[in-house]
Amino acid sequence: MSAPGTVVLPAAQHTFMLEPGRPVVMGIINTNPGSFSDTVHLASLDAQMERAMAFVAEGAGIIDVGTDSGVTYGASVPLEQQVAAAVPLVEALVAEGIPVSIDTPYAAVARATLAAGACMINDVSGLADLEIARLCAAHDAALVILHTRVGHKQEAFLDFADVVADIEDLFEERTAMAVAEGLTRDRVVLDPGLGYSKPPSDDVMLLRAYDTFIARGLAILTGASRKLYSGVITGAPPADRLPETIATVAAVRRAPGFVRVHDVGAVRAYLDAAR
Repeated sequence: MSAPGTVVLPAAQHTFMLEPGRPVVMGIINTNPGSFSDTVHLASLDAQMERAMAFVAEGAGIIDVGTDSGVTYGASVPLEQQVAAAVPLVEALVAEGIPVSIDTPYAAVARATLAAGACMINDVSGLADLEIARLCAAHDAALVILHTRVGHKQEAFLDFADVVADIEDLFEERTAMAVAEGLTRDRVVLDPGLGYSKPPSDDVMLLRAYDTFIARGLAILTGASRKLYSGVITGAPPADRLPETIATVAAVRRAPGFVRVHDVGAVRAYLDAAR
């Protein structure tokens, strides 16, 4: 028997039963060297698999593979290099039966990794390229629609008159666009975009508005790990923001969905203790 408010998310060969208060922990593996919050770059496939399998042992229910960092102070990794780095990792994880999400705004990367067995595209552009929706539809994969109003690798702290209303407007518009491209609505995942194009004060406001997003009846993904807004509050550098990460998870755990983190074991332990 499912708990009230449970969201069923079909994602290619996987189905996630997402209950309020029990978010699935999404472990982050970056195949690129540019992430601001990863202190160690795992350059080899063996090292990436070792980290991913450790995450699964610690309680991760899905692995999110990052192919091109969103930081604004470095150039993008060439697309062919992103594909060459990500596809072997996706294939190795899928062979182990592990669900894989791909953090990318690029249709070329989505196409190659979906063909390799990824079950979700975590589109950090907010669906700037409709081809990504078409690809997810063709593979019966899930699609994460993230709220942002700037391009990939562009830095901006925009002045929203009402950030929650703007998030709602984008969710409504982009969900409709994805459905028009053939994706079924139940495969849409919403990400309010914590840390994307927003000043830290707006990040706090969106955290307080999660009941509004939950009311849409779709899965919700939160990039909870080591966020700038929390560092502004506490002064801690990214690598030392585990307490801040857990505080963010605590703020959103009532939502049926996923929490995307680097510190899988600690977050899983917190969620188990809280439950």
